Amino acid sequence: MIPYFQSIIPKTTPQGGNLPYWLLFISVVSVFNSYQTYRSKDLALTKKVYEEEASSDQPRPQVTHLSARTFGTWTLITSIVRLYGAYYLGNKQIYELVQFTFAVAGFHFISEWLVYKTCKLGKGLAGPLIVSVVSTVWMYLQKDFYVGAF
Repeated sequence: MIPYFQSIIPKTTPQGGNLPYWLLFISVVSVFNSYQTYRSKDLALTKKVYEEEASSDQPRPQVTHLSARTFGTWTLITSIVRLYGAYYLGNKQIYELVQFTFAVAGFHFISEWLVYKTCKLGKGLAGPLIVSVVSTVWMYLQKDFYVGAF
């Protein structure tokens, strides 16, 4: 059984590197996140991300079943792109496409937090925000190491 799992793990460059493994991990986690947006009755995990600051205004529901499924679909698409990227990082266009998925996610989370105020910096937002920002920067810094190295 171990040889089977070794055969599906993405290859990295001859010099090493962990980015392909990170992309595989994030892709698998994202598939499960997408699944829960379709199956969750109370949308508890999605609501943690879009938890608003307390205000004197009447609270307005930011997370509906429709918005959760839309977000889940978007997450699934980015998961597929990132999974593909885990295996083909040597291709410049694939690499950049994967990097853009993280940059767009980071932009989304930062704008929802700072511009639209639909979420607050807390446990729910911290995870996706850290993953998107760190992954974008990591990929920017390591592009020359991976592109064309396979």
